[in-house]
Amino acid sequence: MRHEEYPKPVEFIRQKYRLERLVSLVIKWNRKINITGLKDPETIWCELVEDSLAPLALGLLESDVLDAGCGGGFPTLPLAIEAPGMNFVAVDSSRKKINFLRNALRELDILNVQAVRARLELLRDFYGKFKTVLSKAFMPPTEAVPFLLPFVAQDGKLIIYASSSLKIDTKWQTLFEKVEILPYILSDSRIRSLLVCYGPRRG
Repeated sequence: MRHEEYPKPVEFIRQKYRLERLVSLVIKWNRKINITGLKDPETIWCELVEDSLAPLALGLLESDVLDAGCGGGFPTLPLAIEAPGMNFVAVDSSRKKINFLRNALRELDILNVQAVRARLELLRDFYGKFKTVLSKAFMPPTEAVPFLLPFVAQDGKLIIYASSSLKIDTKWQTLFEKVEILPYILSDSRIRSLLVCYGPRRG
């Protein structure tokens, strides 16, 4: 596939006004707490909005969704805005970032997200509960795949946001029935990819 034929998440945006309000909230709160190291609106839009929407653009998202280590709410917030019929649970241990997430949910009238401040390793009640588990800048894929596997439902999938240079590790194929890497392209022409692991192998 040529680069220009890669899926473009920006083409799937339906709620642009609300997403632009989200970018404004990030900039406002960033002055008080460190939501992201990104500063200008264009970069925030590309990195935090467009990039977050890739699983939806590629038709991968199924409810219920767990965002593991969600930080200030990415990818949850853009996905929840664009997919209001799906349920999201966003987990992070940072009080400040969960506070921002909860504020954004109120400001943008997002009703399909549960924000949880906790360490993931303590949430054993969440094991096997989610059709989709997402990881964006939570931990490197080599660590994230085995760590997040228990949270994935038997017929679910684990999706990890990655660079275009990521290669499949054969160890992942012993943990899941199927593993693939799906590329996409952002509006600034950068290529990214999703590592998608289907059907966890138990035992």
